[in-house]
Amino acid sequence: MARTSPQAPRDIAPRLAALRAELAADGYDFFLVPSSDAHQSEYLPDAWQRRAWVSGFTGSAGNAVVGRDGAWLWADSRYWLQAERELDPAAVTLMRMGEHDVPSLARFLASVAANRVVAYDPFLHSPAEIKELSDALADTGARLVATSDNLVDRVWRDRPALPDAPVEPWPAQYSGRSTAEKLTALRTDMVRLGVEHVVVTTLDEIAWLYDLRGQDVDFNPVAVAWALVSLDSATLFIDPKKLGPDAHAHLAAANVRDLPYGAFGDALAALSGRVLVDRDNANQWVVQTLARAPAARTTLARSPVQLARAKKSSAEADGMRRAHTRDGVAVSRFLTWLDTHWRGMDEVTAADRLAAFRADNALFRGLSFDTICGYADHGAIVHYRAQPESAHALGDQAILLLDSGAQYLDGTTDITRTIHLGTPTAAEREHYTRVLKGHLALRHQRFPRGTTGTHLDGFARAPLWNVGLNYGHGTGHGVGCYLSVHQGPHRVSPGLNDVALEPGMVLSNEPGLYLAGHYGIRIENLCVVTEVLPRSEAHPYGPFYELDDLTLVPYCRKLIDPSLLSPTELAWIDGYHARVLDALLPGLAAFPDHDATRAWLLAEAAPLAGASA
Repeated sequence: MARTSPQAPRDIAPRLAALRAELAADGYDFFLVPSSDAHQSEYLPDAWQRRAWVSGFTGSAGNAVVGRDGAWLWADSRYWLQAERELDPAAVTLMRMGEHDVPSLARFLASVAANRVVAYDPFLHSPAEIKELSDALADTGARLVATSDNLVDRVWRDRPALPDAPVEPWPAQYSGRSTAEKLTALRTDMVRLGVEHVVVTTLDEIAWLYDLRGQDVDFNPVAVAWALVSLDSATLFIDPKKLGPDAHAHLAAANVRDLPYGAFGDALAALSGRVLVDRDNANQWVVQTLARAPAARTTLARSPVQLARAKKSSAEADGMRRAHTRDGVAVSRFLTWLDTHWRGMDEVTAADRLAAFRADNALFRGLSFDTICGYADHGAIVHYRAQPESAHALGDQAILLLDSGAQYLDGTTDITRTIHLGTPTAAEREHYTRVLKGHLALRHQRFPRGTTGTHLDGFARAPLWNVGLNYGHGTGHGVGCYLSVHQGPHRVSPGLNDVALEPGMVLSNEPGLYLAGHYGIRIENLCVVTEVLPRSEAHPYGPFYELDDLTLVPYCRKLIDPSLLSPTELAWIDGYHARVLDALLPGLAAFPDHDATRAWLLAEAAPLAGASA
């Protein structure tokens, strides 16, 4: 996914010089500048875009280290091309994570920071990150020091203020579970886990738990806040200016009190008893503050809020289906329009036009991420973001990759369709069809209870592996309901994940292929985990689950090579397309372009079974 961020200028030498002056003044040799904030967020308010400001790299993931004599930026393969364009190589060295000769950030510091001081902001790092660094530096004589403030903030003179937009209650008709019911369920989990308090630090968990939606972060309807739930109380720590009468009444109905955002530290220091802190998402400052509380005992574990949020209620699942049906209509209208209007357009204007089709809906609340519209070689940049000064003009000689999504009041969408506006080559058709085969294999693979995304990832890659191809990103990520488009703890990826997929979880299915300098292909549907075979005498190893499609837009017919598909795969495609038509055709009548969109849908979704190569 792409994301928004302040466009940092390439000339960042003065910023680095100012930061190095602060390093010298405090006696530090290195300062860590991660991409995260105090809530370990992926998407940050502009005020917390420190890494982008100091390095020039605006990608959504990547960590920087600034030393007295150099600066380095670690980015994985999704961002290498973007980083090459944005970084000034004379000022910042790109560290290509994953290449065999590139050390991790921790190993790098161990090699260069012997007997020196490495400083970090404890608000911006998890305990696991700090432990990894501490272990790496243990025998080097280096000191790892937590700062009392952020050094970048000292020199960022025109740093934006944090947003203060109001929050609104999310209606119970969409959530399906009241805030009081969620708190009751959480307290049941707390008793089972033997804890008296749960600290909630991630913004989308707080939004889900308290059924509040905000406007502090682009694309994600969340507000900057902390939460603390005890067996006999619940508190929201937030800027009081954000709470209007409706929000106050909503919180009061669930017996949730509110305190200022800045009061959170004192509340932590006053806790007594066993306190659960999320091991993956809480920051080091939270752990340090609790360690200084004489009566508190900290348990680092996965927050029970994560799993509860991941399993959608029936109301949330129904809302997601409605949102995807409306979204399918909008995307199909756009693709119909693009088929005859692409001449004279570029990547930016096409993305804007797609957003306009989505906005033609009463429940539309904005995009769920920056649209990725990559024509030709730009499509090979996984997290590409088109800019007016460098956008390609659209044409009919290459592949166009469109990854986009929206926030609706009843659900979140994320869809990638790869299309061709002219006549594709045989190689393009083969590559697209192999990606589609992996997409179908994951969609239709049944799996027993207890299966994780790690177990399933290879099914999506096998058609590419068989011919020596692969892709460098995960195959699927969790998705919220009118919340974050990237939401754990479940995922489908080669990396070890211990979260079993359970009914109600929503995740993406998005294998791809990227040929640098040529084109990129990705096919993405959102799916919901659904039980298809209950445990029974006939199925003693059950229950068995499957991924059921939420996304409803045809695949690109002209890019499909039927000769590479089995009869079963052809039947799967035809079945999906029949479902698309059943869902979308009734919703076209409200729009003036219904005839054209209907004709496009019928042509794209016509049966493939029996089609010749």
